[in-house]
Amino acid sequence: MERILVVEDDLALSTGLCFELDNAGYLTVAAYNCTKARYLLEHENFSLALLDVNLPDGNGFSICAEIKKEYEIPVIFLTASGDEYSVVAGLDMGADDYIAKPFRPRELISRIRSVLRRCKKEQRILSCGDLRVNVSSATVTKGEKELFLSALEYRLLLLLL
Repeated sequence: MERILVVEDDLALSTGLCFELDNAGYLTVAAYNCTKARYLLEHENFSLALLDVNLPDGNGFSICAEIKKEYEIPVIFLTASGDEYSVVAGLDMGADDYIAKPFRPRELISRIRSVLRRCKKEQRILSCGDLRVNVSSATVTKGEKELFLSALEYRLLLLLL
C-alpha cells in the first residue's frame, strides 16, 4: 500500500484530503507543520509527499528541498499559492507536480497515480531507519557512509527489506 505524507496546516482540508486518499486505497499520514513533517520523514517511509507552501513554522519549499536531497520521494505541491513565481519555483526545485487550490479530488488522485507510476520506473529505494538500498544502482548506504556487501549479503538484505 502506498503511503502518502500530507503536509497541510488547514485541519479541515487535511482531514478531508486524507479521507479521500484513504478511500482511494492510499495510507495517509498528516502533518500540520514543518517540524512534524521532518519528524515523520525521518521515522517513517513514504511513497509520496503532498505539500502546502505556506506552513506555520516555515514553508513547503524547504521541506521539498530536504525530501529531494535526503529521501528521494516524489513531491506534489497542493497550495493556494498558484502564482507563476510559486509554480515555477516549486517545479524548478524538483517537485513532480503543482496543483493550485481549489482542486478537484478525482483529478488530484489521478495526478498522484501518474506521479507514482513515473517515479517507480526511475526510483527503487528501499530504506529502514538510516539504511538505504538503491536497487537501481545496487548501492547500500547507512547514514552518509556507503557499505560494500557481497552478492549474498546484498540479496539477503533485499529479502529482509
